Amino acid sequence: MKLKVNPNRMVLLNLKKRLLLAKRGHKLLKDKEEQLLIEFRSLIDSVKKERKSMEEEIVKFYLDVLKMKGLMEESVWKAFVEEPFFKTTFSQEIQRFFNIPVPKISFNTSPEKFLPDYSLSPYHYYLLEKGREILKKLLYLSFLENKLISFAIEIERTRRRVNALEYVLMPNIKETIRFITFKLNEAERASLVMLKHIQLTR
Repeated sequence: MKLKVNPNRMVLLNLKKRLLLAKRGHKLLKDKEEQLLIEFRSLIDSVKKERKSMEEEIVKFYLDVLKMKGLMEESVWKAFVEEPFFKTTFSQEIQRFFNIPVPKISFNTSPEKFLPDYSLSPYHYYLLEKGREILKKLLYLSFLENKLISFAIEIERTRRRVNALEYVLMPNIKETIRFITFKLNEAERASLVMLKHIQLTR
């Protein structure tokens, strides 16, 4: 569908510049889409591996916790679970990949090392350390999944822009250029016929 413009040389020149700009933009967006797809496929593999590893580790951790619980009296276990061994603070930062914002959550524990409590066995400390390690890995997995979602949204957005340029804007500009060129050629032919007619009547 041609654009609604006045068929003159200035408009024709502007449309040719606009078409050239649209072609450059289309190429850049197409390159960006291809690169994003490469990164997206790589991310899918990373997320699958990390999730599988995380699930196995959590199951093993839960089994270790159940073993420990089975060896302790209920009151002692409850006191252990409710004891604030460390304070956890969370923070969020935005990291950018291909100018795509991806939220990343991290955490710090205070104190970094547990204070010695001689009423607890080394296995208690193992569970506490393991729990902290699993939390760190879970946050990293959430970061990878957020990155994957952000890339998927950006790929969809980029694809819509590529399609809009390729199937709507560029064809419309080309059709309008052909229409204006035809009108200008027609006007030029009409002017030549008129000039010849004037010359013959003299």
